[in-house]
Amino acid sequence: MIQFTGYDLLWLFFIYSFAGWVLETAAATFMHRKFSNRGLVNGPLCILYGVGAVAMSVGLQELTGLWLFLFASLYAAVTEFVAGKLIERFYHKRWWDYSKSKWNLDGYICLPVSLIKGALGYVVVKYANRWVFRLLAILPQLLVHIVLLVLIGVLVVDVAAGDILAWAQAVSYTHLRAHETSLH
Repeated sequence: MIQFTGYDLLWLFFIYSFAGWVLETAAATFMHRKFSNRGLVNGPLCILYGVGAVAMSVGLQELTGLWLFLFASLYAAVTEFVAGKLIERFYHKRWWDYSKSKWNLDGYICLPVSLIKGALGYVVVKYANRWVFRLLAILPQLLVHIVLLVLIGVLVVDVAAGDILAWAQAVSYTHLRAHETSLH
């Protein structure tokens, strides 16, 4: 059993958030025939993938075979369902909607997507984490630390700026609605 450090988990979060952004953006760009940034934040990160991969890496590392795949699918579904609910609650938007897909739950999750993400989770836990740590081990450690600190700083600024903009939009919308009401 691997004992992950906080440092290890941060690297996994950023690497898989970026990989998830690449997958989501490529799929959306292909489907819509134009570039489509699929992250919740402005930068090239899909934090849902990072959170899910970290949870799977920590919680599922002792599982193998079919059990690893099934529980990775379950982790993916739970992560996506909770994230969808939270995003809709705080941002008053749905970032995805599976309501037209078979076997969906309130449009937040659906079985086919959860199974695909379960397969990705299987690959992460079984193979990819080892490759990530081997790569990080051969790079100069000072560089690895600096890059991680820069990534954390950029993410904090990105999230803060996004929250400020969302708050400003909410305030503007509230004032606009109040003004419309007063005109009637």
